[in-house]
Amino acid sequence: MATPRLLRRMNAQRVLDALRVTDSMRVTELVATTGLSRPTVDAVADDLVRLGWLSEVSGSLGARGRPARSLTFRADAGYVFGVDIGEAKVRTAVADLRGEIVAERVREFAGEERLDVTRRVIAATLSDAGVHREQLLFSCVACTGAMNTPRGRVLFSSVFEDDFDLAGAFAGSLGEALLIENDCNVAVIGERWRGAAQGVDDVVCVLAGERIGAGIMIGGVLMRGHEGAAGELSFLGAFEEEHGARGIAQLVRELSGESPEAVFTAAGAGDEEALEIVERAERWASHGIVTVAQLVNPEVVVISGGVARAGEVLLAPLRARMERMVRRPPRLAASPLAERGPLIGAIRLALDELEPQLLAGLEEAAA
Repeated sequence: MATPRLLRRMNAQRVLDALRVTDSMRVTELVATTGLSRPTVDAVADDLVRLGWLSEVSGSLGARGRPARSLTFRADAGYVFGVDIGEAKVRTAVADLRGEIVAERVREFAGEERLDVTRRVIAATLSDAGVHREQLLFSCVACTGAMNTPRGRVLFSSVFEDDFDLAGAFAGSLGEALLIENDCNVAVIGERWRGAAQGVDDVVCVLAGERIGAGIMIGGVLMRGHEGAAGELSFLGAFEEEHGARGIAQLVRELSGESPEAVFTAAGAGDEEALEIVERAERWASHGIVTVAQLVNPEVVVISGGVARAGEVLLAPLRARMERMVRRPPRLAASPLAERGPLIGAIRLALDELEPQLLAGLEEAAA
């Protein structure tokens, strides 16, 4: 049975969800949209205005000639921050409470510079946005590897030492309201939010650029695994076929001596040598992708990261192989977010983690 406290939160959630997707709404429109009564909407609006998440705006005259009460969601009442730390590149972004990106940066680095460069890029991104650290309400830092998310530590990773305190490393730059997460996990969240898997509850997102791994979502729930290592495909023995290979882009670069973009372009133009290299990379990557598709039975498998730009040059042979080897093959799609996928997912996860805090003061506001 729902308690008054739970009902208050549920009602506030419905009002917030309605206002977040539009500039402003009259209370009468909110009543129609949410299905709540006029007194309930007015009471919830009063609470959320006092908390600072809504503001009242001047409206037109109502049916009785009095000004109609209109409300707007204060997207600038605070901000969230996303960080994606890769093998040799960091991406950062500040977003408002609607998830709209205000400032974004990308920067390459040498391995030993990873932490220092990331801290500098965080500061520069905040400066670009005109946002002070104190205005950040929540942040998410993503990287490769298995995460102990509650402790804020990386259990193992190709970019940090074992049991590394990742949350502690960036608390000074981003504050204490900070979550760490695996890059493949945030990538699948990003695809479901603004990518190739919108509206899909059962999805696998494969990052296969400099390394290969998968983010898995079943029934709309992220699958992290017992120790946060779900989807770490690079540890499968089948990948030993191409010794030293860790990702499609990395393998293509080593086989050709050219950039992956150049090889994919040449393959698309019918160059036989480029086509052979792409086929080898696709065959190598298919070991893990086919395995997870058969085990998990997703509706869609999204190829994310920079290799998503290869499009059908890579997807067509991979799709054909999957149709031969998987009893009920999923739809295969290239991510429109490409290498920005994990960053977009980090923003979404920060917003999701912040949501309970937006409503935490309802009892005090109502008192």
